[in-house]
Amino acid sequence: MAEIYKIKKYVKNFEDFNWSDLDLYQKSAIAYHLLDISLLSKNFHRSVRNKGVISGNNKSFSKAQHDRDEISSLIIIKLTLKSFEDNPWMTLNQIIHFCKSKGGKFVELSRDTFERRVSSLCLSGELEKTHINKLSKSDIAKISHTRNFKYAFKVSIEANEIHRKGEYNVAKAAPLDNFLLNIINIINILPKNIRSELLEKIKD
Repeated sequence: MAEIYKIKKYVKNFEDFNWSDLDLYQKSAIAYHLLDISLLSKNFHRSVRNKGVISGNNKSFSKAQHDRDEISSLIIIKLTLKSFEDNPWMTLNQIIHFCKSKGGKFVELSRDTFERRVSSLCLSGELEKTHINKLSKSDIAKISHTRNFKYAFKVSIEANEIHRKGEYNVAKAAPLDNFLLNIINIINILPKNIRSELLEKIKD
């Protein structure tokens, strides 16, 4: 996938740089900020309010949802990013594989759990479910080399519009400036030569 290739391209220059190259203070300080980012990210449940509600439309996903969780947010965020690519579709197996690749508790979740989240997102109108018979051969080929699936999913145009205009509920629970401050602090803790090289890559 495009974003993974881009990340690997930047990380390649730092493959020889490891935790063992840091002293105890640097390790502990970076771990502290990583933990803070992790705790903040747990509050990031993708839902919108106020300006996110399209006039005359009462879709449930335009408001905060009690059943919104990390799994639903992860699926919506991934498919939103996919909507900017040549192929916006993903199969259920691809969605499950992506979520499980994040490690942690996602690895232990059952297929049924992911199926329920995807079904719920389709029901709310956030995801669009399409039978492959309705897709062109070229679109199917972009989704997978093997045709062992019946349905494909993508984020709905309506959902993208709401998320584009909306004000995220996460704004109060996990302010963006807190994430940025932690990232800045981590960069400042790094050895000077690594920090300089990293900042050069950020400019790219």
